[in-house]
Amino acid sequence: MKKLLLITGDLATGKSTFANILSKRYDTNVFYKDSIKEVIGDTIGFSNREENLKLSKATMELMFYTFSEFCKLDKNLILEANFHKAELDRLHNIAYENNYEVLTLVLRGDVEILHKRYLNRIYNENRHPVHLSTTLDVFDDFKEYTEYSRKEEIIGKIININADSFSYQTNKDILESIDNFMRN
Repeated sequence: MKKLLLITGDLATGKSTFANILSKRYDTNVFYKDSIKEVIGDTIGFSNREENLKLSKATMELMFYTFSEFCKLDKNLILEANFHKAELDRLHNIAYENNYEVLTLVLRGDVEILHKRYLNRIYNENRHPVHLSTTLDVFDDFKEYTEYSRKEEIIGKIININADSFSYQTNKDILESIDNFMRN
């Protein structure tokens, strides 16, 4: 059976980096929400938060479409984003219709640690403008967003991962659990 590995969770947990590591480990394609949104943002542009949210919605629609088309190739796939419940439900439906088994990796961490990482990304890593139209640099806003996101139900097979440090990316037990899914 084909495998769909979903990587989701809190902001600044290393989802994209981990997706890249796993993509190489399993010789599997990966699509990143942020990368798609950056291309759309560069092509269409945006001038305010509302337009940026439309870019996010369009990005997710492209991910759904891409996954649906990718299903025709009969190959495994990794998708990475801070997915919301409705998006995860839709991906699970597409997967079910196309005989994919799904595993979701949920990365969570201490809110203070994640906020410091988030600020570092904004101020020191030359982040793309499509990621800078929020007020999440304010700790209370970041915390509220994180707590709200964590309330959403995640369905199906799940591996919860503590991302307080990035050691999970080389953790033997975590990788073995993912190996068991991807290779069986």
